Amino acid sequence: MTEIVGNDALKSRLCRDILDGTLPHALILEGAKGSGKHTVAHMCAAALACTEKKNKNLPIPCLLCHDCKKILEKKSPDVIVIGTEEKASIGVEAIRFLKEDVHTIPNDLEHKIYIIEDADRMTVQAQNALLLTLEEPPAYVHFFLLCENANLLLETIRSRAPILRTEPLTEEEIDRYLVSHDKRAAQMKLSSPKEYALLLKASGTGIGQALGYLAPNALSPILEGRAFVEEVITSAIYHRNMLPLLPRFSSKREALREQLFGLLDALRDLILLKKSESVCLTFFVDRNEAVDLCDRVSLPFLYGFYEAVQKAIDDSARNANVRLSLMRMLMDAHLI
Repeated sequence: MTEIVGNDALKSRLCRDILDGTLPHALILEGAKGSGKHTVAHMCAAALACTEKKNKNLPIPCLLCHDCKKILEKKSPDVIVIGTEEKASIGVEAIRFLKEDVHTIPNDLEHKIYIIEDADRMTVQAQNALLLTLEEPPAYVHFFLLCENANLLLETIRSRAPILRTEPLTEEEIDRYLVSHDKRAAQMKLSSPKEYALLLKASGTGIGQALGYLAPNALSPILEGRAFVEEVITSAIYHRNMLPLLPRFSSKREALREQLFGLLDALRDLILLKKSESVCLTFFVDRNEAVDLCDRVSLPFLYGFYEAVQKAIDDSARNANVRLSLMRMLMDAHLI
């Protein structure tokens, strides 16, 4: 499964199960956004259908046969993707369609594959409606339930499908994939190395996120958000006063949460640097800049600031007044 980056143990297991004919009829693929769950599911679908999968001289899937190409080009009628379609959740109507459709035999493949995106966003009613189909599916059917948090699925769902997890990728792995698969990334790395480095940091451990940021104008709001977080951290450390920056925090809860989680990431880097300068940083691109900031403050200050931000996030989740929560955060962190 050459298109899957990293995840060697996962790839070995899936290839072995497919070749042996022991792949479970349902699998839960858990991992962070952009971590490759979709790629894994589509590569498994291609491997199941691949006409050359028994050819030891070719990878599995071969990516060359008619069935492989059709699946990877997302043109196969026997690979059905069910998602939220920009709704908050997957409702019971989508699962009712699936329950009826499974009894229609495949059009041109031996298998019929259902990929349920954001499966952890199925309503309870939808999950209950899916149970019987998971218990007694037709022999030709396979389900891949993609999710970020399998614990949000009902225990009865989890008991009927093994949970496989995608592994986090390193920046080096993401970098190698991007420059070899996307000309935009290779060009950015040469022409705007700092911006490219920020893209890698913002992508976390997922190739999907990185590819999304290569789209026109997609990275700009991310860079603006990171610049604001750096300004907040710098102001807090150099001036011990964040009050002038208070009006620039978003009044919209989701946007505010992103700002606060960015602060947590930056503070986590600084706390870890206090313990070891060799740690892997998740927010700062310039290690020297982070070390300089770290040297100017005490560990108790960083811990206090971190706890104050975490409390503000908790307040936001409880729909507390945004401005009051931010003022409390500044007071708790001794930054006014």
